[in-house]
Amino acid sequence: MKIKLNWGGGLVLGMGAFMLFITILGVYMFTQSSDDYDHQYYEKGLAYDSVYNQEKQVVTDKVQPKLKVSSDNLHISFVAPANGTVYFERLADPSLDRAIAFNSNTQNEVDIPLSKFKTGRWDLSFAWVNNGKRYLYQKQIRVQ
Repeated sequence: MKIKLNWGGGLVLGMGAFMLFITILGVYMFTQSSDDYDHQYYEKGLAYDSVYNQEKQVVTDKVQPKLKVSSDNLHISFVAPANGTVYFERLADPSLDRAIAFNSNTQNEVDIPLSKFKTGRWDLSFAWVNNGKRYLYQKQIRVQ
């Protein structure tokens, strides 16, 4: 049995295939997780000037902390005494994110044990205060 289509039948068949394709894409799109975007997007946008000024203040005052990562420890050396918070962010698994408060010792140093951190890449954000000035410094590290 051989089916013969004229040009009108081919057009209807092509339009039907295209409509089926669009319908499948629509169903696929609505069944995907909606957690692929940053829920804090607008709040971060409103606070951008403050964050930018704090990052710029680090460069202006030349107070970038020095980081040394060993297999079980993160050693941070500050230029001056500092107290604040370091935020560990794991892009691969946000449920592992954590914040650790710190106060530098008399040598302006802080040691953070890394034994409870999963190996891989971490984004660090240091937020601290010194002499009434707020600073923000961001760095990526790899935990072994």
